Amino acid sequence: MELIFWWLLPPAAVAAGAAAWIALRRNRRPNERRRPVAHADRLTRLPEYQAALRRHRRLLAAAGTACAVLLASAAVAAARPADVTTIRPEQHNRDIMLCLDASGSMSSADAPVVDVFAGLAKDFDGERIGLTIFDSSAIQVFPLTDDYAYAQEQLQGAKDAFNGKPGSSGFLDGTWSGRGSSLIGDGLASCLNSFPGSTGGSSAAAGTAAGGDSTPTRSRSVVLATDNFLSGKPIMTLEQAAQLAKERSVRVYALNPGDLDYGSGSDQPGAQLRAAAESTGGSYYALDSPDAVPGIVAAVEQTETAGIQGAPRAVFSEVPALPLGVALLSGLVLCAILWRLQRTPLRSMAWLRRGAIVLVLLAAALRPSLPGGSVQAATADLNVFFVVDTTTSMVAEDYGNGAPRLEGVRKDIKAIAERLPGARFSVITFDTKAHVRMPLSTDTLALETITDVMEPQVTAYARGSSITAARQVLSERLAAARDSQPGRPRLVYYLGDGEQTSGKEPEAIRVDGGLVAGGAVLGYGTPGGGRMKENTGHASDGGGTGGGNVPRAPAEYVQDTRAGGAGDALSVIDEGRLRTIASQLGVPYVHRAAGDPMAAMMEQAHPGRAERSDQDGSLAAATELYWIFAAGAFLLALPEAVGILRQLRGFRPSPGERGVR
Repeated sequence: MELIFWWLLPPAAVAAGAAAWIALRRNRRPNERRRPVAHADRLTRLPEYQAALRRHRRLLAAAGTACAVLLASAAVAAARPADVTTIRPEQHNRDIMLCLDASGSMSSADAPVVDVFAGLAKDFDGERIGLTIFDSSAIQVFPLTDDYAYAQEQLQGAKDAFNGKPGSSGFLDGTWSGRGSSLIGDGLASCLNSFPGSTGGSSAAAGTAAGGDSTPTRSRSVVLATDNFLSGKPIMTLEQAAQLAKERSVRVYALNPGDLDYGSGSDQPGAQLRAAAESTGGSYYALDSPDAVPGIVAAVEQTETAGIQGAPRAVFSEVPALPLGVALLSGLVLCAILWRLQRTPLRSMAWLRRGAIVLVLLAAALRPSLPGGSVQAATADLNVFFVVDTTTSMVAEDYGNGAPRLEGVRKDIKAIAERLPGARFSVITFDTKAHVRMPLSTDTLALETITDVMEPQVTAYARGSSITAARQVLSERLAAARDSQPGRPRLVYYLGDGEQTSGKEPEAIRVDGGLVAGGAVLGYGTPGGGRMKENTGHASDGGGTGGGNVPRAPAEYVQDTRAGGAGDALSVIDEGRLRTIASQLGVPYVHRAAGDPMAAMMEQAHPGRAERSDQDGSLAAATELYWIFAAGAFLLALPEAVGILRQLRGFRPSPGERGVR
């Protein structure tokens, strides 16, 4: 917690000290109002008098304590206490996934397609957009985000790669992990799975936001750029993927750079692509059509939109409830004690002042405000890298009550991000190869999206993997982050089970000294192990960690094919290897199970604390006025403090009282 107007506390302390000095200073004429009384010692020796005196002094001491607490809490409230809180502003938007065929037949058209995508991104306002590229397998370049500057930066990187710019050759890594080439149906299905909530539940639930009800909370569209030249055997045909899009209420808008006249037959690539797009309620355009961009933008903007929760934002919000509550309670206690001590008329100046103290504190507790203010964004000045194991073993069902390990990974990534407001996050996943799923970005809604749609590799494509497959990509990303922002600490969170299936020892993760400032290796799984469901690549077959959108037979479990093995294969956590990775990164190892608290792990990771953002990160809010009333209550209470201290100073033990004691 911090105090916005901390400079008010020194003047308040000076004012309280001045009041105490006035009350306790020696009176030069102490007997001016006193009158001598004969044989007073006989009265003061009476037990009844002594008991009444002690009771009066205790009440005065209680009144003094209540007044001191009132002054202190009112001063703290006037200093405007603030703390980091997380808010989720409401947004009204739509989701658009840009889906690009990056196969060889599209090589001459991909750069112009990216130009069209960039034009779409410029014309959208409030919508979230993402980009997925595919050939035999799909890679998400960036998840759904409304950070258009970030989206334009990534689209420019894509254009540079397709134009053959030096240093961009790795852009297409991961798009050749499947069998065949230009698997359009599989690519479209992967783009559909890039929407949050698309991999689980019923077909109705697939159109909802995570945690929502059965009513879609925002419209969803896919802009599919492909020539529809299939080369290989896909898991899902274009027609099946279009049917899946229709079931999920996703409209597909097709852009065809190879829109040539092959004849009027319905089996022609262009005709098939047009039919698939129009079956979802979308439309079809040639890439060079002047109506393509305005037509798609107009069609998307005509779809319904609803209020949704936007990206979580950490801000310094004022939290005066506790000091104001304490001040109000102390004021009521003070008035009750003084009423018992001083039976003065309620219309006297003293009681008018005391009543004003209570009323002013009540007004402050109501938090009056004026429109036109703002709250300052909070930021943890960090670059945070999540390195996530997405091999088949991560769907082993030994997390909590039979849930897949990836379920724990998702929960922990979101929990870590919530505790690091304003940090820049990147997601690197690895199975056979490592992929940068999300470059560094402050868009936590995009992080949530990429986390929600995170799935293991297709079981048929699994060829054995190394737990350090991401070492080179991680090292490169850390070095790039250091070079671009040398003063920004870098945290690494490695999330996996440590199971090595490549048949050889994992290579060590070597990073330059000082690249990793903190983080942790988080381990998932149990010594007893868990069975793993196959992921066939069908979004609706119940494989992976999702569930079914269309009733089908449950997914089969991975079988033990080792010599002498039989039945369902079991995946067992290897904590020894995970501890080795932790020592190589210089971070602690923490085993994670369902229900484990985050606080201890976060403390070990050395994440630092949130600070006020130097950038323009403020959000609109009301201008608070409670602190003015709290300051007024402090000033009104000062005369009460003077009076109580004077009375306490005037009570000196009499000879009779000393004798009784």
